Amino acid sequence: RKGGGDGDGGVGPDSVRQDFADTVIWLPDVVTDEDGQATVEATLPDNLTTWVLIVKGVTGADTLVGEARTEIVTSKPLLVRAVTPRFFVVGDESALGLIIQNNTAETQAVEPRLNADGLEISQWRVAGEQWRDLDLISAIDVAPGQEVKLEYAVTVGDADTVQITMGAQSPDYGDGIAFDLPVYNFSAPETVATVGLLDEDGTRVEGIALPASIDPSQGDLTVSIEPSLAAGMRSSLTYLENFPYESTEAVVSRFLPNVVTYRAYQELGVDNPELADRLPRLVRTSIQRLVTQQHMDGGWGWWPQSESDPFLTAYALLGLIEAQRADFTVQEWVIQNAVDYLQRQLVAPKDIDAPWQGNRQAFILYVLAEAGQGDVSRSVALFDQRAQLDAFGKAFLALSLYLEDEEAPQIDTLLSDLSDAAVLSATGAHWQEQQLDAFSMNTDVRSTAIILNALTRIEPENPLLPQVVRWLMTIREQNGHWSSTQETAWSVIGLTEWLKASGELQADYTWQASLNGQSLDAGVADQDNLDETTELQVAVGQLVADAVNRFSVERDSAGADEAGNLYYGAYLTYYKPVEEIDALDRGIIVSRRYSLQGSDAPLEEAEVGDFIDVTLTVIAPNDLHYVMVEDYLPAGTEALDSSLATTSLLAGQPTVNRLDTESPWGSWYFTHTDLRDEKAVLFADSLPRGAYEYTYTVRAAVPGTYRVIPTQAKETYFPEVFGRGAGDVLRIVE
Repeated sequence: RKGGGDGDGGVGPDSVRQDFADTVIWLPDVVTDEDGQATVEATLPDNLTTWVLIVKGVTGADTLVGEARTEIVTSKPLLVRAVTPRFFVVGDESALGLIIQNNTAETQAVEPRLNADGLEISQWRVAGEQWRDLDLISAIDVAPGQEVKLEYAVTVGDADTVQITMGAQSPDYGDGIAFDLPVYNFSAPETVATVGLLDEDGTRVEGIALPASIDPSQGDLTVSIEPSLAAGMRSSLTYLENFPYESTEAVVSRFLPNVVTYRAYQELGVDNPELADRLPRLVRTSIQRLVTQQHMDGGWGWWPQSESDPFLTAYALLGLIEAQRADFTVQEWVIQNAVDYLQRQLVAPKDIDAPWQGNRQAFILYVLAEAGQGDVSRSVALFDQRAQLDAFGKAFLALSLYLEDEEAPQIDTLLSDLSDAAVLSATGAHWQEQQLDAFSMNTDVRSTAIILNALTRIEPENPLLPQVVRWLMTIREQNGHWSSTQETAWSVIGLTEWLKASGELQADYTWQASLNGQSLDAGVADQDNLDETTELQVAVGQLVADAVNRFSVERDSAGADEAGNLYYGAYLTYYKPVEEIDALDRGIIVSRRYSLQGSDAPLEEAEVGDFIDVTLTVIAPNDLHYVMVEDYLPAGTEALDSSLATTSLLAGQPTVNRLDTESPWGSWYFTHTDLRDEKAVLFADSLPRGAYEYTYTVRAAVPGTYRVIPTQAKETYFPEVFGRGAGDVLRIVE
């Protein structure tokens, strides 16, 4: 949708700036000539600002060092600056600012321009004056050396992104800027799914019914067709690579499955140039991050500020070992320090009195065996205590024994125990643990994936394996991944082992997907596209609201042998009306309160420039592990990072208080905080039962009425334990 001022005589494309960057150039190894001079070239981006050029030098022979700085100012005779939020929420009402600055020696008659796709522009004004209709836009006189601020009243529509172009044009000069702002939904979507597998010709029909109360303007039905396991794993790898946080576990999960998949493709003779191109940078960046985050004792924690954790250290070491096997450089001292740390964490198996302890020991022994420093005697001793192990712990123990001695008699017993414990159903085979091992981030899905990996490596002819693969593939969530990075990483690793063992890389059939009798799409699955996913979308508004929608998928191989499998999924994503979104407690209670700094009174309206305290209350009815709290900001505010020298001292430091002060646990602090444009994210390795308050500060920046997404808290690796607060509306005035 085009806003006011669009038309002939607008700012030309050559005048529109859109290449913005914080750093222009970084050259770590410039060598001067014999006169001590060197020439480098750099293209400045479109920022109009003061650039600081810093040069540091060192001589080769006598190690003399020096530093020099200079400044480069980029400007224009007539320039514009935007005053906008960093993001929007659907339904926000905001006053976008356009500042026109005249750097010439003469008054400029300037015509303003604002084009905005995704915004409804209703009025405009010179700041401080009355609002005017759009058809009354006229030239603005800007005096020499002065600036004028214009404001545009906008409402945010249902879009993923707002595309904004602002500009100003005088008879002699012009300037413009173009940028995109993300748009978020006020409510988190609800998703229901039906997934399945066609391993022979035929038609599968699934019923999809819309809930009674939804917002028909949002949401869609997404259909995915995957002609092989390779296609299914591709979307999982994408999810892991794009996971938005940088904990130790997330860093390892980002590259480890990619490395395992890449090596498997090499063994199978499958060419995947896309993975080969992106893998080096991904792995090297991840290795560098792990090296910088390794603690002095050789271990890693969930975050750099966390204490070293044996499970996470073993997981990080496993990733580094696999990277080495794929010919990436990892310093030996990094690996040896991790090995030394893990060896110090080993305990006598007879002293194990809880399954989580046994599981941890089994995983450590397995990773040490992968590192070539296994301990057979401890593995055998742990086998004698196998009653203390969960199913996934037995799988790791079997692998540790197998890596040391493929004929070890204990292996058959462990595999027999695992086979006997499998749960068989119409959707396949999986394992259910008797208790939760939160310290290992374990779930039944993760256990099943780990056991698939172990069985495939040790006993690839086990008849359970195809059923385990079926079960894992049919419980995926939308976008083809599982419910956490741990589930997804181990599932990809296990399925990759199965891919190597089974050679499931054939596809020779046609398919057709239909909805309510109308074809959505049809295609051919063959060797040229067996790792490609077809994704189709239908808007919720196009679905039948008062009857069951019939989704069908058909597979036809025309009698071809070994035609391959067809994996399909239909994911219905819908949004509830805003008025029906209430606070929700599923094991965590969370709430949010706004107040002016220095006041306890609840706040609904603030003035531009006000400091606002955001107080989050988190109540944990039970002990929690690996907790993440996401608190979304009002779009017209800026979170203040007190660690930056540019932040006003008035902002204050974030504070955290434990409300139940009689608790023997005493005070508790979040391990890691992450301030982003749209939210503040808090992480805690563990959260003992109790009530907590965390307070941080934002500054009101852009006038408007902003809908604030509810605060959400969850256990990162057990997302069924979560809580959601109520939404808010905050008004900011001049």
